[in-house]
Amino acid sequence: MMRIYEKLLSRHLPVGVYGGDPDALCDELKAYAAELELLYGELNRIFRERFITTAEDEGLRAYEVLFGPDRTGESVESRREMLLLRMNLGNGDFTLAGLKKALDSLGLQYVISEFPQIGKLNVTATTDYTPAQQAWIRREVSKLIPASVEFQLTFNTLTWAQWDALDRTFSVIDSEDSTWQDIDERTDTQ
Repeated sequence: MMRIYEKLLSRHLPVGVYGGDPDALCDELKAYAAELELLYGELNRIFRERFITTAEDEGLRAYEVLFGPDRTGESVESRREMLLLRMNLGNGDFTLAGLKKALDSLGLQYVISEFPQIGKLNVTATTDYTPAQQAWIRREVSKLIPASVEFQLTFNTLTWAQWDALDRTFSVIDSEDSTWQDIDERTDTQ
């Protein structure tokens, strides 16, 4: 407060606006200075929250509204890193490395399987996600992968070895009347 107060005082004393009552002048200028200090503090906070690299709370939440779910349960550094990855995706990121960067920006734990002979790509999420998180991830991944690439996104599904270990006959599996998508999305908890 003293810095602003001292500036106000140094600018007003030579003018002589307040006459010969320096106590009233000082009290009034101290009140102005206190409010200006609050204003400058708030402006500094707003400016800090504007940029991902310096944001700590409100700014990160605002960017997360634009680019993904609220991640307040994670560290500030992790949140900044994911947002920066997402914002720095460019036209040259349609490579495997670019795709990994994009998926990392979602905070996704995954395994990518490429099948270039048939022009397909499988992305398997290896962590459990709620149905709402899965829907969001599906939507975002479909935005990130080029339209020319056919892909499948599955969530923590059973591998063929795990299917075989269930020791189920084809007739048992067939009697469940499951679609291929149901089968592809079966997890070890089902």
